[in-house]
Amino acid sequence: MAPSRRRAVLIGVNQGGSDVRLPALRYAERDVQAVRGVLLDEEIGTFDDADIRMYVGAEATWREIKAGLREMALDSGPSDVLLVYFAGHALVPEWSTQLDAYLVTADLNPDALRREPDNGLRMEFLKRDVFETFAGTSFLVLDCCHAGIYLDADLRHAEAMQTYRTRVDRHSALLACRNGAAARENEEYGHGVLTYHLLSALRGGAADDRGRVSFGQMAAFVAEQGLEPPPVQLVHMWGPTTVLVQPPTSRHERRLQSSPANPSTTRPCKSPLEDQSSSIVQLLGRVFRSEAHPMRASQQRGHAERVEIVRHALDAASVAVVEFSGSAIRVADSTARFDKEELRPLLELSAADAIRYRTSMPGHIVSNDAGTRLLCVPLSYEDDRILTLTVVDPAVALLDMGEPLAVMLRALWDSNLLGDPLQAEMQVVTALRTAFGRLPLNLYEYAFSLYQKLVDSMIMVFQPVVELDLRPAGVSIHSFEALARRSDKELRAPLAALQMAYVWGDRFIIERDSLLLAKSIHSYATADADAPWHGTKPLSVNVAVRSLLSDSYLNQVSRALAEAAMHPRTLTLEISEQDAIQPGPGERWPQEPLLYFHRRLTELARELRISFAVDDFGVGYASLARMAELPLTQIKVDRAVLHHPMALEELALVARVSRHASDLGQAPTPRAVIVEGFDDAAPVTLKQIYDLGIHHVQGFFSGAVASTSLQPLDQAARERIAGLVRGEE
Repeated sequence: MAPSRRRAVLIGVNQGGSDVRLPALRYAERDVQAVRGVLLDEEIGTFDDADIRMYVGAEATWREIKAGLREMALDSGPSDVLLVYFAGHALVPEWSTQLDAYLVTADLNPDALRREPDNGLRMEFLKRDVFETFAGTSFLVLDCCHAGIYLDADLRHAEAMQTYRTRVDRHSALLACRNGAAARENEEYGHGVLTYHLLSALRGGAADDRGRVSFGQMAAFVAEQGLEPPPVQLVHMWGPTTVLVQPPTSRHERRLQSSPANPSTTRPCKSPLEDQSSSIVQLLGRVFRSEAHPMRASQQRGHAERVEIVRHALDAASVAVVEFSGSAIRVADSTARFDKEELRPLLELSAADAIRYRTSMPGHIVSNDAGTRLLCVPLSYEDDRILTLTVVDPAVALLDMGEPLAVMLRALWDSNLLGDPLQAEMQVVTALRTAFGRLPLNLYEYAFSLYQKLVDSMIMVFQPVVELDLRPAGVSIHSFEALARRSDKELRAPLAALQMAYVWGDRFIIERDSLLLAKSIHSYATADADAPWHGTKPLSVNVAVRSLLSDSYLNQVSRALAEAAMHPRTLTLEISEQDAIQPGPGERWPQEPLLYFHRRLTELARELRISFAVDDFGVGYASLARMAELPLTQIKVDRAVLHHPMALEELALVARVSRHASDLGQAPTPRAVIVEGFDDAAPVTLKQIYDLGIHHVQGFFSGAVASTSLQPLDQAARERIAGLVRGEE
């Protein structure tokens, strides 16, 4: 584990820029010196001189302060601590919405702010670009007028943005007054009023029975002094426990202060997801986008180790995959400095807890008297053999994430982290959705944006539907189906990525279908322009039931067809039989579901002039009523039917249903039946299929391969297929 850094930025300005029409202060710069003195005090201080930056008087320029803060934020780790203190004036420009303010620096020019609003030290900058970026635990003290504006400093668009507000999990603040109120100096104190009581708290007024003062204790002490105006506290997760001053202690005792209260015991991972959303996003960034990512270096060598990625992300001392089998402990893979023998007592505790809790707990934490902590996440169980991901001394701030952390690590381990990091990240956030249900809004929006990128990264290939005939000349390509792939080298659909949408709900499903529909049509139009035939063959694209109920999806259909200059009759939307036709939660349909959906498809066919097909018949919600009653131009039979013991009987029934309307004179022609997933290993032959009156087959056989281009069947393929239809092979 990288050593944590405790850094402080102290800013004090008595007199602002020459055009700042505010009275000069007397004690702001003295306040900074006093705070620095306490933090560096030889008896109680917990900061090092090299880690405190002080900007006082004429040296307190907004450019230097912003550059220094931003550097610290970008160079932070999850174990780090940052304290920012400001004493001086705050300025709310006349053109401001009262939801942001500037901390007055020595070079602030209020007249220039109208033209260049970022030419100053804004509260919004502190919140958004410093504290939301800082990976560890952060604290802010504002001893200035209008300090309470900081609470809403990132909400310049007011009410509409309140819903999307992001709270920084490991950030706390002590503000001298609420928005609109004035902070005060006191000649008797020789300090700002807030700072005087803050110093009293740090010098022992708020100390616990061991002489320690945390940020939370300090803020509570100040609030109890009856100040007018009253200060504002914002104390989150680590505010109550992060110590700012303490009596001299040994290194061993310092480590114990951040250890669990009951060593050598196990505590279950808790589930504070609502308070952990920004921590989750930061952790994802350390896994997938960190500049110091070990995966970046390992890719240059052609390989990467997942355990090293986990160690880096959690700022841990070491990580290993440990197998427990009976009394035996075996290390399957590990980072450097993982010492099995030194950790054996903790590993034995971990093994006992893994057996006791088995699948009831996603992870657990064990510790010893020396303060060493092990986070253990079970990866698999097989009889008495248990495989666990064991993390030694992860950053305490991340460890407190509890159950969400364990869920993320398990999903990360099950993903293709090195081969497909984009899908792996989406798999991790989907695991959180599955485990916890409703997620905080900012995390939900993060997942939606990530899923858009994942779907947009897919490519479309086109698999031909072959029209069967007894003669080679009659064998041809009838149409194509657009299929999503992660790359042009993949033979199978990325089912896991496509089905993630169902975990998240309608918005993700509709967005997935809209993106793939547009990608399919544009790619098909490009491929068709180079095809060696005249005219455009029909194209089929998959769609979910929920998307067909969405006007935004249907607008995408019309828009994509128009942009590609493709005739609507070219397009058939295939409705999966794996989707239920029923109202969603809270919906009410005016008719019985199948009738309502029938009318919906009829209207869409008339308005959009496109066709519809039922896909995957034989699985999911397949039913004869659904197949017979919906206005479909074709029926696609799932490959599972081919491998059913009564395959021929089922295919014969589908063929009769497809002819039913035309036999009654209600349709000019039978609906086409297409058998999907046919290959050379299928137990049903092409002759048997053809003899049932089914003349269209789709699958991997005789050169009919999916490709990004549109290619005809060559003569050899047509002859072989015709021979199979005649039963000659």
